Amino acid sequence: MKKYLISLLTLLLLLMFSLTTTAKAETEYPPYNDPISFKDMQDGHGATWDIMFLYKKDIIGGYPDGTFRPNEPITRAQASAMLLRALDIPLLENPTATFKDVSKKSTHYRTLATINEKGILRGENGYMRPAEQTTRAQMAAILRRAFDLPLEQKPMFIDVSPVNWAFADINSVALNRIAGGYQDGTFKPGNPVTRAQFSSFLARAIDDKMKLPEPHPYVSQKGMVVEEDGFQYTIKGDKLVKIDKKTKEETELLTERDFPTQDGLFEVHLETVFPIIIQNGMIYVPYWAAVSQGTDMPYMYGVFQTSAQGGRNHIKYWDLDVVDASQAASMRNFSVHGHDYYYTVEKKMRQFDPTFNDAVNVDQTLILYHKGTFTVEPVKVTEFDARVIFEPLEGSRFSTKVTQNNKSVKFDAGTMFYFNTKGVFSYSLLDGKTKKISSIEAKDMKLTVTTVEIIDVNGKKHSLKK
Repeated sequence: MKKYLISLLTLLLLLMFSLTTTAKAETEYPPYNDPISFKDMQDGHGATWDIMFLYKKDIIGGYPDGTFRPNEPITRAQASAMLLRALDIPLLENPTATFKDVSKKSTHYRTLATINEKGILRGENGYMRPAEQTTRAQMAAILRRAFDLPLEQKPMFIDVSPVNWAFADINSVALNRIAGGYQDGTFKPGNPVTRAQFSSFLARAIDDKMKLPEPHPYVSQKGMVVEEDGFQYTIKGDKLVKIDKKTKEETELLTERDFPTQDGLFEVHLETVFPIIIQNGMIYVPYWAAVSQGTDMPYMYGVFQTSAQGGRNHIKYWDLDVVDASQAASMRNFSVHGHDYYYTVEKKMRQFDPTFNDAVNVDQTLILYHKGTFTVEPVKVTEFDARVIFEPLEGSRFSTKVTQNNKSVKFDAGTMFYFNTKGVFSYSLLDGKTKKISSIEAKDMKLTVTTVEIIDVNGKKHSLKK
């Protein structure tokens, strides 16, 4: 990005940030016991290196009492001043912008007018809100614009859906290793940014040596055909294949022959109609752990995982770790979210046979289970009623209608949607809240980026906002 010559800031901003030192070489990173460290950071705050890096470049400063106050939320005026210094953008001499909440006599006026004109931080309806705290979502948008980063549509965090106004900005700063999320796979876009956090984000944006390690998305992709990093993954017959989107070269990752057989059990691991889930180079496939050879009806389910590199040595049976025999008999609707797994089981298990007809309008109580990274056993999350209706098996070599997934249950990044005879509901995996979003009696449901697409029992289509 083109840089500009820096000019003197106003006296108040100089006092606020205490810019009194001479910048040193960019490659010099001070130790925690540097003599100019702040009084309230002597114990080695996690952002000390980032803060001192910016301090020595005259981009940030502390307060007159010798503190930095790293845990205080940063205001829009403070963030604006830091960005102008970081980008070497001089203050406008005679700006013409007018704001309803910032007088032209204010010491903040030239800073806010300059950053507004550059399109980095703008107000709304004539208000700049200089004293307002900056949220993590706002921080992402500000930094993306300031450093001219591309908007990114690849979802990264389970609590940032495409309907979020800063969705592409947040993905961008994550993919550019400027800002990361939390261990639970969230970004917490509405949380305020502290002075220490903003310092870390800004230091990473300025200097590649300060950036985070390579990012990994917490959002999984699910379907019959899934795309990730330039490849398509799908099941063809009894083979799991990987297809290069550019060259169309097809690589066989696994075949049914790669799975060991168990005496007395007929298992089906790979079948054209089985969905696959991909996250961070790992592939999860819900499969039939036991099938009646007389009726083609599965009576036990499981999930195996493998790497995107394939090979029998990479097969792991996920269900053996967390699912007991009673759950495996009806484990369905498996989904991956961050480092966590969710699946449903029937509260009252039933036996299915070839005469089963899922066109009947019947509800069944399902139990949602959760298995986290640090939990040994699955944890019951909630119970809910859902239609006893299953995804079709068109093109399958088997006649059964009982698949691993209910049509009446769907997941997106942070929400489970389901329908029953009373309507359509959403259940947040983040806060555990259930919300009724429609009274429509549905027989099918699909999710798009922003909507829940419903077909009611009369065949009429409806589009509901998430």
